[in-house]
Amino acid sequence: MTTSALRYMRPLVRAASFVAPGATGRLAFRLFCTPPRPLKRNGKSPEQAAATRLRLASRRAIPFPCGSVQAYVFEPEGRAATGTVLLVHGWTGEAASMTAFVEPLLTAGFRVVAFDLPGHGASTGRELNLPLGVASLAAVARVFGPLHAIVTHSFGGAIALAALAGSVRGQPPVSAGRLVLIAAPSSITEITRQFGAAIGLGRRGQAALERRIHVVAGNPVEVFEGPLQLEAIGLPTLVIHDRQDRELGFQHAQALAGAGSFVRLEATEGLGHRRILKARPVAESVARFVAN
Repeated sequence: MTTSALRYMRPLVRAASFVAPGATGRLAFRLFCTPPRPLKRNGKSPEQAAATRLRLASRRAIPFPCGSVQAYVFEPEGRAATGTVLLVHGWTGEAASMTAFVEPLLTAGFRVVAFDLPGHGASTGRELNLPLGVASLAAVARVFGPLHAIVTHSFGGAIALAALAGSVRGQPPVSAGRLVLIAAPSSITEITRQFGAAIGLGRRGQAALERRIHVVAGNPVEVFEGPLQLEAIGLPTLVIHDRQDRELGFQHAQALAGAGSFVRLEATEGLGHRRILKARPVAESVARFVAN
């Protein structure tokens, strides 16, 4: 949503959240869960180059209760895989955005599975929220598990934490041996309230939005705080975050690293929120951690 659109929208949303907070909260939740459609680009781009790497994978549509997600499976050549690593992209990303991790993990002997989250890439749906993300991740894990490790980016990290911690009511926890959180948020509460402030939700509208999250997820938004979930999970975890990340500040990584001594924090410089996925040293560091 553009700055100019927000300028005109905020007063309307603020008035609506005072007059009809319930309806405004439900509409805000729908907006919060709807990723923008990706722009079509002409010519060769890094995104298109990443997408071509998916041609080396076998494809499989995985059904889950709200549709199906597209999975991409990479097998190591000439030997049996020592385990399976699941790649989970972030908000407005897709499986192709995680392909820089494939080659180092294959070299280490792992089978690698990437998939498009609901509302992204070739998967069904127009919306993505934590319950949808957790249900889709769990479906992929049932097909390709047991999982040696889960490697995530951005909102994919929040989804993986909720899946591993069993934070979505009615969804059994997913199991994995190791976890990598790249540029992940530490606080869904903070992100939700930043979103509310950006669109002009007043106090009553914000409360209605958070009640809607509680209804859909079966738990209040505070249950999805990253450090609390990570502490409960207790898995060996690698947190990688850029100090100049403008979308999710470095304080998110510091909060996650504070969950316990089982968490290792690696900081990068100058890669931002998305270019970090294309940095060869980051991919190699992830492969070393997963294989260790």
